[in-house]
Order: sequence, then structure tokens, then C-alpha cells
Amino acid sequence: MLLSAVFFAAMAALIRATPSVNSYVLGMARFVVGTLVCFGVFAVKLDRPRWVNWPWIIIRGAVGSVAVVIFFWSIQNIGLAKATMLNYTYVIWAGVLAVPMLGERLRALQWLAVLAAVVGIVLLFEVRASGVAVGDLLALFGGICSGIAVIAITRCRDTDSSTNVFWSQSLFGILAVAWPMATNWGMPTLPQVGVMIGVGLLAAAGQLLMTYAYKHTGATQGSLLSLITPVLGGAIGVACFHEPLTLRFAVGTLLILLACGYLAVNPVKRGELPTPDAPPPA
Repeated sequence: MLLSAVFFAAMAALIRATPSVNSYVLGMARFVVGTLVCFGVFAVKLDRPRWVNWPWIIIRGAVGSVAVVIFFWSIQNIGLAKATMLNYTYVIWAGVLAVPMLGERLRALQWLAVLAAVVGIVLLFEVRASGVAVGDLLALFGGICSGIAVIAITRCRDTDSSTNVFWSQSLFGILAVAWPMATNWGMPTLPQVGVMIGVGLLAAAGQLLMTYAYKHTGATQGSLLSLITPVLGGAIGVACFHEPLTLRFAVGTLLILLACGYLAVNPVKRGELPTPDAPPPA
């Protein structure tokens, strides 16, 4: 999970460093490379294409691909540090949404952690005369989508292999970005092609490692370890791309990280839902 977090931070830094490549094009590169990696795993018979838990596989693929596209767009439009932090509020939303979706229960202190995170999110928002910046709201929505995707991952890993769970996101992602990429297409240069491939490989490695790790860590413990990504992302954004580090942003970030850390150390009580019968996944 820690190695996965480092790969995701490196991927985000590459996206931030290449504003000349449209986020939809980078998203397509990420999904195509991911699909090819999965096909390679299937080709050498380390796994086989087989989806068991279809409802959660579809939720994981559809919602997870939307989250990725929004995250890529946010990195280029509101900055690496803020985009990464708002995306990683998924730890909070995974816990909150698991109440209706998985029958989990939140205790009083866990709800207090959620409230602290909400305050931190408000501090991160850029408030204008016309209201909150649309880009900030969209990045937050991407974090909510990521929370739903994490719930789906933990449910899918009861029955499906990590490769098949990742494959679902890659296939749905290709469908999700096909039209916006086509309408914003520009022929990339050779260095840009290298960046696109790098983004795809880092994302594939990070995603496969994360999906595999969640089977053994669970959503909350795994999320705690994955918090190294927004920390690294924020540090890279400030140090390498001169993004502003205001007191408001620092306090908001601290509140979010503390809330996420508390929920990860004190996981919610998970209810049991029926899953399709299947042999143990690879």
C-alpha cells in the first residue's frame, strides 16, 4: 500500500508537470495502458478474465473511472496540492457512505472526525464573491466518487482478483473519456507520448498494488497507509510547482489528515452483505 501511494504521487506530479497535454488525453493513456497491462497478465496466465460480483464490478468501473478523470482535470486546473488533498477525502466519504451501502455503523467520535474533515475541506475551498470555485467543488465530487469506488473495491475483492477489479475500471474509463478526448484531441509530441506512457504505467502499478493490498488491509487500514500520497503531493506541489502554502490551506490539510487518520485507526463496524459464491481470488 505504501509503494502504491508513492507511485500515485509520482503519477500526479507528471500530470502537473505536463499542462500542455489535455487531461482527457492523459486519462485515456492511463486507461489504455491499464487495459494492456491486464491483458498481459491474462496472456501469461497469471490470472484469467472473470468477473463474479457483477453489480459491484460495474459500480467500481463506472464510478472509479469518473473519479480518475476528475482527478486528472483537477491537478491541471486547481493545483497538485489541493487536488490531491480533496481527492483523498475519499477516506471520509468511504466511511460515511458505507453506512447506507454496507450497513456499517459510525460511533460519536467517528462522526466528530467527519465534522473536522468537513471544516478542513471548507478551509481548502477558494471562496469568491460569486461563491465557491467550481473547480474545488468538482474536485470534492471526485473524492466522493473515489470513496464509492473504494467501497466497491473492498466488496469486489471478496470474490474477484485484483487484476479483474482493475480491468473493470480501465474498460469503463476508455468509454468515459472517448468522446471528450476526441473533441479535445491534439497530436502529442514524442516527449508528451513518453509522459502519457509514464502516467499509464505508474497508475497501473499503483492501482494493482492498492487493489491487492485492500484485500488484506481492509478499506480503513489501507486508507491510512495511502495517506502518504496527499502528503507527498502537497510537498511536491509547493516545492516544485510553487503552489501557495497559506495558513488556511495548512490548517485545512491538517484537519483532513487527522480525521482520515482517526477513521483509519478506528475503523467502522462492517456489516455483512451476501456475495456471489466463488473460489478464492488470485
